[in-house]
Amino acid sequence: MFFSIIIPTYNRGQIIVETLNSVLGQDFVEFEIIVVDDGSTDDTRIIVENIKSEKISYYYKINEERSIARNFGADQAKGRYLIFLDSDDKMLKNHLSLAHDYIQLKQFKVLFLFTGYAIYQTDGSKLYEFSEEGIFKKTKLFYGNFLGCSSVLVDRTLFKKHYFNADARLILFEDWELWLRIIADTPLHCIPAKSITMINHEGRSVLNYNVQQLTDRIFFFKNHILNYPKLIADSSVYRRIFLMGIYSYASLHIALTKHNRPAAIKYLLLSITNSPALFFKRRFFGILKQLF
Repeated sequence: MFFSIIIPTYNRGQIIVETLNSVLGQDFVEFEIIVVDDGSTDDTRIIVENIKSEKISYYYKINEERSIARNFGADQAKGRYLIFLDSDDKMLKNHLSLAHDYIQLKQFKVLFLFTGYAIYQTDGSKLYEFSEEGIFKKTKLFYGNFLGCSSVLVDRTLFKKHYFNADARLILFEDWELWLRIIADTPLHCIPAKSITMINHEGRSVLNYNVQQLTDRIFFFKNHILNYPKLIADSSVYRRIFLMGIYSYASLHIALTKHNRPAAIKYLLLSITNSPALFFKRRFFGILKQLF
């Protein structure tokens, strides 16, 4: 088995159909799909089981949180490479073949791979897209999680040396935290494609958290990373890049809530204090747009 596509889901019975069909329609066929139902109370089980495909394995477990669900799926996987596909994202038809061909080209020396994505509004307009070519610059990941989760492929043996951190206080940042740990020792290869599509619907937004919840999660993640010696803590330069990134992330998302403008301005100033390079980032102008 070449790929294991692990799809954690919770009460997304109607949405997950399109996600599953996008995987089943791939032009590369050596894969399995592992659906981990994290305690859904809707008709997810019936909907998934009605899709008649031997490629799909369905597992139901008590509701915990998505890192635990992803780790559970990885433990069931047989594929050489793991993909953690969110249950509201979709693959373009050539997503797996692009990854397979690149891995073969590099003679199977690729352990960590990113394929790019595009995010659309619910009206079909494009909100944002991101892709890279070559080896991902590590310091860019210090500034922000440009990778997402669905666009990353990781060698199964490598993943099992790390796993997602299951601390519930890291929710919103669990994939960023994992990528930082992996990239510390493993190069991230990039294919200049945007073969994953995402929809910016209300159910996936960090705006489902109030300002205090969001702030608590941001600062727990910040302190967690700054205390991890293999990542950022031992370098004053990397520390400043990271603090610029996490404070500007806080500023932007608090500004988007429209509930606490002074807090958003405070975190914007903290970000600039750590690195005036923020003035040249797209995020800076996004923050200003939301504030004024």
